[in-house]
Amino acid sequence: MKRRSFLKLAAAGIASACALPDLARSATSGPTTAATQPSTLLESYFLQILDGFLRNARATSPDYVVCDFPEGTKLKGCCTPSGKTYVSVARMLPAMVEWQSTGRKPDLTNVLLGIFQHAFDPKHPDFWGFGRPDKAVQLCVESSLVGLAAFRLKDTIIAQLTSAQKENLQNWLASTAQVHERTTNHAWFTATNHAARLELSRTYPQFHGDEKWMLDDIKALDGLYGEGTDGWYSDAPDQPIYDFYNFYVFPLYPLLWGGLIGARYPQWNDKFRARLKLFLEKSPYFFDANGLHPLMGRSLIYRFAVVAPLVLGYREKLWPHDPGMLRRIVRKSIEYHWSIGCYDQQRGKLRETYSKDGTRDVCENYVDNGHPYWAMTAFASMLAIPKNDPFWTAPERPLPIEKADFSISFAGPKMLISGCQRTGEVKWLQSQQSPKRDYFRDKYIKSVYSSHFPFNTISDKTHVPPDQTLVFRKTDNGVCAARAVKGVTSATLHDDNSIETR
Repeated sequence: MKRRSFLKLAAAGIASACALPDLARSATSGPTTAATQPSTLLESYFLQILDGFLRNARATSPDYVVCDFPEGTKLKGCCTPSGKTYVSVARMLPAMVEWQSTGRKPDLTNVLLGIFQHAFDPKHPDFWGFGRPDKAVQLCVESSLVGLAAFRLKDTIIAQLTSAQKENLQNWLASTAQVHERTTNHAWFTATNHAARLELSRTYPQFHGDEKWMLDDIKALDGLYGEGTDGWYSDAPDQPIYDFYNFYVFPLYPLLWGGLIGARYPQWNDKFRARLKLFLEKSPYFFDANGLHPLMGRSLIYRFAVVAPLVLGYREKLWPHDPGMLRRIVRKSIEYHWSIGCYDQQRGKLRETYSKDGTRDVCENYVDNGHPYWAMTAFASMLAIPKNDPFWTAPERPLPIEKADFSISFAGPKMLISGCQRTGEVKWLQSQQSPKRDYFRDKYIKSVYSSHFPFNTISDKTHVPPDQTLVFRKTDNGVCAARAVKGVTSATLHDDNSIETR
């Protein structure tokens, strides 16, 4: 595949906080091959996203604690009391921390210090606000990322905070973990929040967490796993919902939690690691020849976040394949999304639409302008890998789809992933999938999801797009009916790799 020239970064927005490195200031004069400059290629994407984020955050707040992107969606639950958005700030933190930890330029000390000094200070005009004791809020999700970043920065940025500023951080983290969510992947967020505070308390007396709460979260998450599921978790105790949260959260957070506190709970840590290793065995089959995965389910604007657990699994020595194939997956995934316009150069932001020409219909009602930055978990996972590691230096190896046709079955989830080498397409067949709520209807009722042909979705309750699913339509008025919540009564994955749904 021909490589595009690097896009030149604008230095103006970042200059007040740090100086851009030479890489970011100069574009190459011709194609650059991943084989000769793999780390430089992937870093260039990160630097462009970083530049846009810092420019917009600086324009929103002098301390970088909030970030409103131009023409971005603002939701009340994702805004501070001052009416500004914080989600992208939280989601940029882990990647910025890993960048900073390696000593790369630009130096982000002032940015990180500004966020931790002011975002959690109730007296600051753009304070993020406290969580609620009666309702789980968006702050809970983002608090896990803040806790992870604080732990990684405990000997540097956190050490520079005053006692009062550490107490502000503790109080804010505690306020966001008052309501348990133990029937979905969200339990990982409070578990990680508590784990981070428990570990920080070993260095700083201002911090404390709740060990029992954390372990109750872990037990609930364990209950979302079924034996014989090839490492996959269902995002509901009473429904077999298997979607990309098995890339976004379920395989990623056990390793993040393990890196925080797993050594103190080896039985739990080993159990989750064993499941991840099993999950990683078949994960390369989900990527087509372009590096795209079959679009299925919700939160699809997280895009290349799907590669984060693969890379972190590699760092934890759980990746069972060649490092050259892993880098090829990562490069192709990010490069493909970049080629269809996932990043808006003019506005300096990851788009809420999936591509430059897409619409916001792909998004859910919980998505604001900062939500696409969950994709940065991919960079947080890879930036800490040393430059002499085989991930960067080994020759790229072909993906499964580039070598042969395949049909890979998953007995527990009763699903199938198939690939055609000639076309490069990957298809995901689901036999028992139903939506958790009717709002997600069109994203969870298809029999087949394709990497080449994304599904159709509309928000009209009385009409259903009839692609890859059974739809009943009244001829007199056009009203439609289709599979609903818990709409599957039985499902079978046959020995001949066909599926049956009732």
